[in-house]
Amino acid sequence: MKQQRTAGNVLNHEIAVTVHQHATVPADIVFDVLANLSHHMMWGGAEASTLLSMQAPPGQATAGTEFTSTAEDRICRMRDSSVVTEALRPWMFERVTESAVESKKHGTKASWLLVHRYEIEAAAEQSDVTYTCRLVRASGLPGPLAMFGFPVLRSLAMHEWARANKEGLGRLIAAAETSVRA
Repeated sequence: MKQQRTAGNVLNHEIAVTVHQHATVPADIVFDVLANLSHHMMWGGAEASTLLSMQAPPGQATAGTEFTSTAEDRICRMRDSSVVTEALRPWMFERVTESAVESKKHGTKASWLLVHRYEIEAAAEQSDVTYTCRLVRASGLPGPLAMFGFPVLRSLAMHEWARANKEGLGRLIAAAETSVRA
């Protein structure tokens, strides 16, 4: 999706990565683990970061549920404020996140708007999960993230982002598969 670059937005267009993974549990189990925000601390979220803290209401999140979290990866620290925009059990879970990002190395700050979408397709007593993360707006791309701003380096950055998100999605699937054995 093309978007107009505006003051406060360094992106010429959205940046998105999509990863897929098969789960050996039904779609409703994956959805329930995903929608139970308090359990995110156990699997860390499917994003490319480590979840450090989370304040969320108990129980299953529905559209309109708001929550906050802190996370970090090897490059940045993030303070996030999120709202669930879609929660259609067992097929879809989406949230929009306003993220305050700070570079660990230089303290450079930026604000991002991200959309996290999980689509869960039932396959008999199993499921296939697709996770898409879209960076819609960014006031800056600190440190190595600046590679997203250069077409020649963007594919390398996309590959690394996809790899990290695949690992995170794997943690979600593992948590869902473990929940049925517990």
